[in-house]
Amino acid sequence: IGPGTPGVIVGPARDAPPECRRLLVRFSLSGAEADAVEDVACDSEDIETAIAGNFRRGNAVIATRDLRVGGAVVVREGVLGSVVGPSSSDSQHRVTVSFSHREDGSRNRLNCVVNEIRLYLAGGLEVGARIQVVRGLSLGDNRALVPSGSRGTVVGPASEEPLVRVLVRLDNLPASFGPADREVRADDLALVIAGGFRRGESVSAAKDLRVKGAVVVKQGVAGTVVGQSATDPGGRVTVAFARREDGRMNNLNVVPAEIQRMPCTGGLVPGDRVAALRQLLVVPRGAYGSVLGPSCARSSRVAVCFQPVDDTEEEVVLHVEPEDLRALASIGEDVDDSGPDAADADEMTEDSTRGVAAGGYDRGDAVCATRDLCVRGKVVVRANVLGTVIGPSGGDPAGRVTVAFAWREDGKSNNLNVVTSEIRKVELKSLAQGEQCPICLGELVADTTGNCQEARSEAICRMPCGHVLHAACIRKYINHQTAGASSGPPAAAPAAAGSALSLAPLKPAQCPVCRRGVLP
Repeated sequence: IGPGTPGVIVGPARDAPPECRRLLVRFSLSGAEADAVEDVACDSEDIETAIAGNFRRGNAVIATRDLRVGGAVVVREGVLGSVVGPSSSDSQHRVTVSFSHREDGSRNRLNCVVNEIRLYLAGGLEVGARIQVVRGLSLGDNRALVPSGSRGTVVGPASEEPLVRVLVRLDNLPASFGPADREVRADDLALVIAGGFRRGESVSAAKDLRVKGAVVVKQGVAGTVVGQSATDPGGRVTVAFARREDGRMNNLNVVPAEIQRMPCTGGLVPGDRVAALRQLLVVPRGAYGSVLGPSCARSSRVAVCFQPVDDTEEEVVLHVEPEDLRALASIGEDVDDSGPDAADADEMTEDSTRGVAAGGYDRGDAVCATRDLCVRGKVVVRANVLGTVIGPSGGDPAGRVTVAFAWREDGKSNNLNVVTSEIRKVELKSLAQGEQCPICLGELVADTTGNCQEARSEAICRMPCGHVLHAACIRKYINHQTAGASSGPPAAAPAAAGSALSLAPLKPAQCPVCRRGVLP
């Protein structure tokens, strides 16, 4: 009886103790063996419940779209969950999943159709994706080395450490290397996309794109690379365009010649080395990063993958203003990949060119609206909504201040140019004793103020919307929500094609509490 053979549990096996824990299973065999084998006593470790879609109990999965119950969204697209088992009401087509977060606050499980979820694989990879090895891999005790550039196909999650490793079937592996299926860290792999594009890279249509003779995307419309085409992974790229003429929201599979890369703002280009000029959420001043490309959240920003300052942290991708960055490569600085030293961090992050805004406000000051702010008669920001000073207004630097508010009533993400009487500085409140982190439910440190401070060996991060979480928790959350950032800087030129590719986020991260966009 081989692995994967279907069967039905008849009942407990008629064994004497201590073997009474075995189960009697009737397998559905084909061929001459069907008459020879009928009921078999099996240990519970040797069988598992058959689940629709070939999912297995305990698999980490992600919602592929917003899931609704009674017309209301209860689970957002991209939320992580765990497979509990087959649905008791429709085991042939549905799977019972326990999601990490529900919009209605309920802890109930959901019975999902198999196409509403997909396996979560480390590095944002998918089953069937074509990959290449970006650094040599040692296989087995014989220390056989798979060279960088070797290609293969993702088979599924690894049996050990499934959140950081994947099972890969390598191409043309010599027989002396052993089995072709190997468990590999996702950091050691790069997704192979036609035309050398990267997942999350911002592009635009190079010409009018047609489907069955009708124009569906106009030339110049911006889009985001989603990944390989499922039908032609070697020749086409799947792109999510910002606007389609037919009103649909479907992605398009295009050939590389039909799209072109978009330049970044601020004179930056993908691959540039930069340093943060101020605290950016969980990224401290002076932290090093690499530009991934233009931001898909706001045209004035760029997506940057920041390196961890120490071994206890992880990389994180943020959408930031170019004014918050110092381009290191452009001035020929010798960059230490280990990160900034504490002794010279303040010196290297000072920006003497930035002036003080009207009203004595400085860039990065925490403010709130003193009243409802209106644009053309409509309220766009309510009173007491928090915001961050971006700098003096370009149109009226002496009388107005540009502010990025945490929430706008019209749903837009644009900054607002306000007069100084419409905002006031706020002192961020101290944490109450016993207040919990919304992600890990661990206690936050009391009496902590500021964006991010170290206390009791735990860093605290205050989001632009005002919610406070552990810095380590929000790093993991942002990395998960933005599809992860693999180790190493992106390739800046074809010569660097062998280096690891960082994945830019497909959309900006959201606060895990209020679900508002998180832009520092």
